[in-house]
Amino acid sequence: MKPRLQTSAVAVCALAFWFMAVWMVGFSIAQEQQPSECLDCHRYRNLNSNEGILSSQQFCYNCHKEEPAAHADFRASKVSFQVKPEYFLKSPHRFVACIQCHTTVAQSPHRSLSGVQCSSCHPKINGSPGTHAEHQRVRCEACHTDSPFVRLDAANNEVKLSHTNAKQATISLAEHKVTDVSREEFCVKCHASNNQVGAPTMVLPSKSFVCIACHYSPMRMGSPVFILAMMVALMGIVGTVVFWFRASVQGEATSVHRKFQLGSEVVWSKIFSREIFSILKTVFFDILLQRRILANSVSRWLIHSLIFYSFFARFALSFLTLFLQKFSPEGELTLALVNKDSPFVATFNDLTGVFILAGVIWAMIRRFITKPEYVSTEEQDTLALVIIGLVTLSGFILEGMRLLVGQIPAQVALSAFAGYVVSKLFSLVNLGWQSIYGYVWYTHALLWALFIAYLPFGKLKHIFTTPLSLLLNYKKG
Repeated sequence: MKPRLQTSAVAVCALAFWFMAVWMVGFSIAQEQQPSECLDCHRYRNLNSNEGILSSQQFCYNCHKEEPAAHADFRASKVSFQVKPEYFLKSPHRFVACIQCHTTVAQSPHRSLSGVQCSSCHPKINGSPGTHAEHQRVRCEACHTDSPFVRLDAANNEVKLSHTNAKQATISLAEHKVTDVSREEFCVKCHASNNQVGAPTMVLPSKSFVCIACHYSPMRMGSPVFILAMMVALMGIVGTVVFWFRASVQGEATSVHRKFQLGSEVVWSKIFSREIFSILKTVFFDILLQRRILANSVSRWLIHSLIFYSFFARFALSFLTLFLQKFSPEGELTLALVNKDSPFVATFNDLTGVFILAGVIWAMIRRFITKPEYVSTEEQDTLALVIIGLVTLSGFILEGMRLLVGQIPAQVALSAFAGYVVSKLFSLVNLGWQSIYGYVWYTHALLWALFIAYLPFGKLKHIFTTPLSLLLNYKKG
């Protein structure tokens, strides 16, 4: 080979070698810049089988089953990540691989970026449908891990497990010992005097289904207060029905059996006739739109509208939330409506509450101050207004205390504009609101129970009797 050709060949080979070396170095640098997952090198276990899950667990136990000589730095605290197999293997998660809960830990650096992710298997709504909405900001492990130490992360507005005990000494968080939630002292870790997580001292019962008129609530009876109220209300309804059937029905004045028969025939004959459309039209204009009240007095119609439509809107939203929670419990809309701190729900609740209170105050002014000639001041009407007003007012007081006791951040609490103002007023005085909150909650519940029990006995029973009378006595034209 000629010298010139030899020189050219050597130059080409050197250039090719140089490009290959540069490419390999660049590839190596790129690999170092991107986090490599452990499972890129280690065999991926079949997590759809118990054998694969146990094998994956054993891989983690190689380092975590013994107390490590050096503690890992975690958020400026030295925390032990020892996992005790005797606890974990007795837990409900004994056939769950570690990386199925700690979804971001199998990477380099070997660190959990988002903590345990319970919602990957469990519903996102904390607890049963009867659990108070405030528990949405409580992370699952804060309650369901057998550790009595919890803390409030103000930055994220979340209640989490604490890394330190009452003496600020570091504690092990990795025993994986699931607590028994049926124990009476289960809630004491948060609901204790002078707690730092924003929980009231008193453990409060679930809402009742009768609360659905204003709040999202499960279909359960709830506190004995509501059971007693429903019993009194049912007695009143039965008494009203008995009173009705003392009079004649369709000309029958003696036989109760015959009265029921004739009344039922009239109702069913009108429901399954062409007259039902005319009846529904009358119900829409005269009951829903309150046409007759408007024809009588515009101001009276406005007062009724402020109270009636606000209650109706709250009931509609509560029923929609209950429906979505039943059929789409993890939907984004469901989670937003269940959360009373979401901007829409907080603003909606306070706005409708202000409308109700304004209607009550306006009605009381007309009855006792301006006193128009056509307004008659009756004790039954006044008592109903007083109860509704006290229910609404106690609701605002309760909301203000909740925002204050719960240490809800201002950017979140501002959506409940009225409750936020009340919370700021309460913050000016230190009266131990954590302890007082429970008593105010029961006061609000008792007032609403009183309203439910009063319905069949006062003039407000026309809410039920008017549609029925309209159906029985409706005459076309």
